[in-house]
Amino acid sequence: MKKRLLLLIALVVSVVTTSAQLAPHSNAALLPQSATTPMLAGTAQLLSAAQGNQTNPHVVCNIATYTYDDFEGSSTIRYFDFATNTEHVVPGNNLDRLSSTDGQRIAFTELGIHGDQIFVYDTVSQTTTIVPGDGDFLPALGGNLVAYVHGSPFEGGGYEIRVYERDTGTVTQLTNDDMMDRNPAVSPDGKTILWQKCRPNQIDCDVYSATQTGPGAFTTRVLTGAGEDTSPDTNGQVIVYLSDKNGGNDVYIQRVDGSNEMHLAIPGDQRDLRIAGNLVVFESQTLTGWDVFLYDLSTARLFQVTNTPGVDETLSDVVAGCDGVNRIVYAVPGSFGDFDAWQFTFQLDDSVQDQLNDLIALVQSFNISEGTKASLISKLQDVIAAVNASDTPKACDSLTAFINASQAQSGKKLTAAQVRQLVDAAALIKSDLGCN
Repeated sequence: MKKRLLLLIALVVSVVTTSAQLAPHSNAALLPQSATTPMLAGTAQLLSAAQGNQTNPHVVCNIATYTYDDFEGSSTIRYFDFATNTEHVVPGNNLDRLSSTDGQRIAFTELGIHGDQIFVYDTVSQTTTIVPGDGDFLPALGGNLVAYVHGSPFEGGGYEIRVYERDTGTVTQLTNDDMMDRNPAVSPDGKTILWQKCRPNQIDCDVYSATQTGPGAFTTRVLTGAGEDTSPDTNGQVIVYLSDKNGGNDVYIQRVDGSNEMHLAIPGDQRDLRIAGNLVVFESQTLTGWDVFLYDLSTARLFQVTNTPGVDETLSDVVAGCDGVNRIVYAVPGSFGDFDAWQFTFQLDDSVQDQLNDLIALVQSFNISEGTKASLISKLQDVIAAVNASDTPKACDSLTAFINASQAQSGKKLTAAQVRQLVDAAALIKSDLGCN
């Protein structure tokens, strides 16, 4: 599944019927959210029926974490192990909240005598590590790194982003200004750190990134500029974030180097944006409230996950393809003012046939002559015929012919960017077929 992430630009526009340039190297994926948006087939399940608040859920692989508040002064971090179908309590001082996980470790915020502090609990060894310092909260895990927010609104100044390296115990401060640096995210491999930087009054927000160049050394750059850009997340190859630069709060996607920005133009506002693998999850505002939606980067398909008029799901997170299972976790307000944590498990059809149909749709979406479209599509139809006949060598040859024909039109009937999209998508299908 990971290799499909390299085809964001190719596949994210495969259902586009019109494309508009929003900025240099930018495209709009027009995704009408209406009664025709398909519901995602899957199974919803309550994670825990305990009385009290269960909020801030996060999931990686077989571990889902959340904060549990019993409404009696105690707040603990709990995690559900899907492999054993059991719930566990992370050791703490009963003033714990705001957790994240990498599938084995759980980082969380604990209120102590000297203020907030970050702890990291290992579910395998059942040991806890203290991150040096205080005034720290909202941790994010990825690879060897724990990124978190440092600062206090009562002490003046802004919030800063710090990074803790688990193997060396080194703490590095990435920001040092009077801005409000918040919402850190770390790629699963630990190579990319994201956060939002805003003025103290929470305006002029932009997304920043940092890449580690050595122990305690990071290179920082700004990734966005126009509008209010918030809530960044990354799978290590692309980043997602929210921006209001074209009106409401919409989902934007770009490569980690800041190139090829894509705008998912979905009606209504979106919030609580997360990405895992090739799956992007968020809540979108519908006519009846907030519901969970899923966008599949590999096929450019939009799905509605929940449809609960009058009930606003919130704080959704997603994990892609762990042990063959995709999961979404989210919080649901209950009848008595509390919140419950839910999970939704599902499968997505990602067959070669679907990829070929998506590639045909991509060709059809281009504003090129009908003759060029017909020529390219005919070669893809040859691939489909060969696949249906179980003739893999012929399918591979037809894909090669499609790639050669696309490259021959570079700078002529097709732009270089369009050629790259077509060639990358065809190369992925060849890989899935096992072509030499």
